Amino acid sequence: MKKLLLLSVLFICSAGVYAQSIRFGELVNFTALSNREVFDNLMQGNAFRQDYTTQINGQEIEYFKSIGVKANVEQINVGTFSRLNNGTMLRTVIYKSTNPQDVINMVGQIKRYGLDLKFRGVDPSNNIYLYDSDFFHVSVFLRRDQTSGMIEIKQKEFLGLD
Repeated sequence: MKKLLLLSVLFICSAGVYAQSIRFGELVNFTALSNREVFDNLMQGNAFRQDYTTQINGQEIEYFKSIGVKANVEQINVGTFSRLNNGTMLRTVIYKSTNPQDVINMVGQIKRYGLDLKFRGVDPSNNIYLYDSDFFHVSVFLRRDQTSGMIEIKQKEFLGLD
């Protein structure tokens, strides 16, 4: 009986070690937030720290890295956007991980989030999966050598009736 209890505890502890530090739903929510709001959100979670900030084509891009048990394994980039004629900003959030299992877990979350798989293919370096909904376009790149992966979430312009 003690062995069964010990195995159960070890299984639960090991499952927590390999879980990614952020969920897909949180990344989607970041597309609606300013850089400062994303910063505040990530600092409250105590799973990420700001790594650095850079200016690219007039956009302030902020890079965050995971801390704690999975230090420097995961990265989140925010600040990239395209501006519509009416002034609306369509934001992009990028998630990277050097643990491919994190990206595979995110793909499961993407499916549960209700996005449709529109394309599945490969290039010389990556397995590529493209998901789509009325509001988001999600690109998943999983390295074929199983060393890392990336997920890019882009807001889409929604042409609805007012």
